[in-house]
Amino acid sequence: MNKTIIAVYGRAAEGKSTSIKLACRKLLRDFPNAVPPAEGVNDNGDILTVITLGNVKIGFESQGDPKSRMISEDTLRQLANQGCHIIICATRTRSETVRKVDEIASEFGYNTLWLSSFWGTELNHDVLNDQLSDQLIRFITSLIVGQL
Repeated sequence: MNKTIIAVYGRAAEGKSTSIKLACRKLLRDFPNAVPPAEGVNDNGDILTVITLGNVKIGFESQGDPKSRMISEDTLRQLANQGCHIIICATRTRSETVRKVDEIASEFGYNTLWLSSFWGTELNHDVLNDQLSDQLIRFITSLIVGQL
């Protein structure tokens, strides 16, 4: 299986974190053998968690703003050090969060899949976030079964 970071990028308030949290929730709902962390997943705010699906560890970091914990606490490095095969994170379109993804991918041998947030000023954001979360689940599944 290819170790991969799926980086959901976009401007502020475009649904990146919401879509990532939805994907985490759907993974736990749709895959009954998915094992959440012992403390569970509280997605009332941003999430930083690891879910195990069979032998695959999937890390989620929904906080991807500049000066967020992704940068200050180096959370992508933490997920890589925990042995995550897949890391899903939010980033902006440029700057320190993008550089952090590139740094961790290079250092730990991850492929990077850059996925834009789904956004339209006149479109239903809840539907767009739901569609993006479904796409994230499809990518996770494709990685696990070796299609990617």
